[in-house]
Amino acid sequence: MKRRGFPKKGMDQSELMSRIEEIRSKDTDFADGTIFGSMCTSPLDMAKKVHGLFLETNLGNPGLYRGTLELEKEIHSSVASLLNAPEGYEALSVGGATEGNILALWSSREKTGKRKVIIPESAHFSFKKACNLLDMEPVMIPLDDKYQPDLSTVEEEIDDDTAVVVAIAGTTELGLIDPIHDLADISGDVHLHVDAAFGGFAIPFLKEAGYSLPEFDLSIDGVDSIVLDPHKLGMSTIPLGLYYSREEHPIAIESPYLTGAHQKTIPGTRASASIPAFWSVMNYLGFEGYVSIMERCMNNTRTLLMKGKEIGLEPIVDPVLNIVSFHHEDPVRVVETMERKGLSISRTVNPPGLRFVVMPHVTEESILKMIPILEDSI
Repeated sequence: MKRRGFPKKGMDQSELMSRIEEIRSKDTDFADGTIFGSMCTSPLDMAKKVHGLFLETNLGNPGLYRGTLELEKEIHSSVASLLNAPEGYEALSVGGATEGNILALWSSREKTGKRKVIIPESAHFSFKKACNLLDMEPVMIPLDDKYQPDLSTVEEEIDDDTAVVVAIAGTTELGLIDPIHDLADISGDVHLHVDAAFGGFAIPFLKEAGYSLPEFDLSIDGVDSIVLDPHKLGMSTIPLGLYYSREEHPIAIESPYLTGAHQKTIPGTRASASIPAFWSVMNYLGFEGYVSIMERCMNNTRTLLMKGKEIGLEPIVDPVLNIVSFHHEDPVRVVETMERKGLSISRTVNPPGLRFVVMPHVTEESILKMIPILEDSI
């Protein structure tokens, strides 16, 4: 791209907005019914409206935004009950699960002085990023024939140098939930962190709807921290993650010239409009509203599973959450072919396959329109 100089004069507003509309039209909208590979979805209209009212809020300087801070505290308390957090927990609003995962590793390193991190191969790539940033040593755990971490290898790898063990509640590729009870037993006194970025706003509501799913949260003795993302199945705006620790987070950097004495998150200035946006969605939908959304997602998940089988695709696993992945020997080719046809799907790496995330914007109608195109592409 040819380098442009910084504009010398301001642009006419109508011309500027015309350019913005042109650019925005190149982006894909969830409402188009063409996105089948994203773990995010369109926020509720209410969330978008509320987000716009708080664009200048910055909880990095909390004394100036007491109202936003009040809503943050209400969110932390409400979601703590969803996660069965014990007395004495600490909650932090973060920019998403990547930041939460970094905080968990950082915290365990500071508390123990150790650097070894036990990570299942199904974990999100953010853990490798965290290890790189923190100069920690990732030890990747192979998966068993059910695509879950091999527990015997975890047990063998835990030693006196281990700072933290990672577990996943809603794996990125297959939507599986690790055997967190077993991992807690094996980990013993070693910090166990659960990445529930995807599953955190799915599992509690599906359990209420009658789905047989395992415990994954702070109700399990031995789970020390957990992160989940309201900007995924929480139906809120980007970016927002919620990080919970069983005990106080040990890192607090002094910020003497701001209205808060210390900062515990990674960013200094924190874009905070997503906090009141999520507060509004949480209180508008309530527990029952989230149950209804997840039941609809799972109904559509079963439809996609059935239609995929009808065109000859074999599922890698029976879906546990609203992710369907099918075996395919050349997923890159299929993903690129579908992209040329205006449809966005994703792929798995271990094992190779085609991945579909059945988010709230994915409807039965959009699935039925997509399937013939997929059949021609495979």
